[in-house]
Amino acid sequence: MFRIQHFALRIVRFLLALAVLSLFLTLYELAYFSHEDNRPVNTEASTTSDGMDSWSVSQMMAFLDSSRMTNRSSCNVFYEFGGVVINDTYRYKDGQKSVCLDEGLKPAVNDCLVYSFGIDNEWSFDDDMAKLGCDIFSFDPSMEEDDHNRSPKIHFFRMGIWNRDGQIFLDKKRPEVAWKVLTLSSVYERLKVFHGQRIIDYVKIDIEGDEWTILPQIIQSGILNSIKQLAMEIHFDGDDSVDDIRQRINLLLSLEREHGMIPFDYKNNLNSKGFVPAAPNNYACAEIVYFNSKFKNVKSN
Repeated sequence: MFRIQHFALRIVRFLLALAVLSLFLTLYELAYFSHEDNRPVNTEASTTSDGMDSWSVSQMMAFLDSSRMTNRSSCNVFYEFGGVVINDTYRYKDGQKSVCLDEGLKPAVNDCLVYSFGIDNEWSFDDDMAKLGCDIFSFDPSMEEDDHNRSPKIHFFRMGIWNRDGQIFLDKKRPEVAWKVLTLSSVYERLKVFHGQRIIDYVKIDIEGDEWTILPQIIQSGILNSIKQLAMEIHFDGDDSVDDIRQRINLLLSLEREHGMIPFDYKNNLNSKGFVPAAPNNYACAEIVYFNSKFKNVKSN
């Protein structure tokens, strides 16, 4: 009889312990997800334009910096190409780009095509991809260099990418100088004489904030169907309104939800903390890389 009572008492204590643990976890979860300043509610609806209407700038910037912005596990293996150390104190790199090496996405050695927009005389990414045997077409209208071949694999053009074909005046040092610009789809059409109707293995875009001008046109044109991987440096600053930031985040989210572009890497630019005064503890610039899901696991010929 004593043994039965002792056993029953142990069961009661165990059940009480479970109840206390369950209560603790519930209270912790409520406290964790109600901390609105730095952690938006983790629901699908919270990342729609309607769900963001009540978010502060700090909340939106925190969302960009959260694990929910990317799906790292979607790419099993990726490797960084390029990059240079730009701060001797903190020893961090800039300019490196992550390249997914999974089946169907990895650039084939000696048979790959890369477009690189925004050079500013920093060639480390282009040079690394050339070592892989890729054909690289590099573009920058701000560089005071004529069209030339940097190497047998790297071909430079003094023109830029924009949301229309024509000329623009954006040179801060020489405002009277017109830059030749083309849409990404127009660039592709003009370069067919060099590379034919090939799929572009990798497009790198680092154009100091103008990515927000060109991205809607890239999406609308349908050229994403011909791109395996897309890397962009994204920029926010103090001149951006709450609506600007909200629209730009939703533009990034639409790449995945509506066009099958999966973000697998997101790295903050460590030199950009506090660039947006309303979010002084958040980074305002970052590298984000997508792969086109329609190519994943498709075996190369």
